[in-house]
Amino acid sequence: MATIVDVARQAGVSTATVSRVMNNTGKVKAVTRKKVLNAIKLHNFTPNIGARVLQNKHTKIIGMVFPDASSTYFTEIIRGIFNCVNQHDYQVIIGSAHDEEEEMKAVSRFLNGRTVDGLIIMAPSLQNDEIYALQAKYKTPAVFISVPRGKPGTSSVVLDNFNMAVKMTNHLISMGHKEIAFIRGPVHNYDSQRRYKGYLEALQNNQIEIKDEFVIQGNFTEYSGYKAFEKTLASLSPRPTAIFAANDAMAIGAIEAIKDFGLKVPSDIAVVGFDDISTSQYITPALTTVHVPLFDLGLVVGKTLLQKIENVSEQQIAVAERIVIPLEIIIRESCGAKQAK
Repeated sequence: MATIVDVARQAGVSTATVSRVMNNTGKVKAVTRKKVLNAIKLHNFTPNIGARVLQNKHTKIIGMVFPDASSTYFTEIIRGIFNCVNQHDYQVIIGSAHDEEEEMKAVSRFLNGRTVDGLIIMAPSLQNDEIYALQAKYKTPAVFISVPRGKPGTSSVVLDNFNMAVKMTNHLISMGHKEIAFIRGPVHNYDSQRRYKGYLEALQNNQIEIKDEFVIQGNFTEYSGYKAFEKTLASLSPRPTAIFAANDAMAIGAIEAIKDFGLKVPSDIAVVGFDDISTSQYITPALTTVHVPLFDLGLVVGKTLLQKIENVSEQQIAVAERIVIPLEIIIRESCGAKQAK
């Protein structure tokens, strides 16, 4: 395995010059920098993380823990994070976790080995404080995405779920709907909870009766949206005239079930969703939904963490920061407010 000495010898410079080029510090002539970079490429040299930590106290590595890194929803957020941190020469290690136990294991691996300068954790179903406690123990800068609460030393970035769910429900009410069903996401998911509460708030504010049978449990998949209508909503009397699904996947599933039942969207039943995933504008009818700027969300998360890493202080460690991402409603044909072309 090549060493920094091999690179320095190849380029005809000192190891200190190689270090300055790799860390982008100090003044190095352009011709010298080119020689060093060519030598690094020739030897396929990768710096030793341990040595880097001893030298400058930073690994230039960020750890990320996501529920499902393969999901399109999360991929866009990750792409935004990468776009931000890569500009500052940070590398990213991703750990995928399907439950809190796996989240704890992933965070523990990052922190116990002291391999990361900061953490990004998307934990919409976080139910306990163990992760916060572990992060606080190591005083590692951290940014949480979609969590119900923040703790000292952390920043949380959340979506404006509640207010947008209120607005979407009000939009349906303004079109004359009073029998509005809601398909919920996972019970412990923070985004799902806030969207459901926004739906309830709008009904209450408009003195519309909240019907328990109009609230169906889903799990953010198209299949659960399909089954919500097929098994429950289709058999109700009166049947809902509109359906608000807590995410687009369930809304798309509900639309397909409505079609299979011999009904039409939106003339028989209006359907709206939340997230504005890429397929929402291409289904028939195109889905009215709340646009979530996933890439921009990632940019905000990355920028927030870099600021915390570069400006660590005792005051920051004692403060919990909360950043709310604004959203907007996208009107398409599925709600009946816009005619198909």
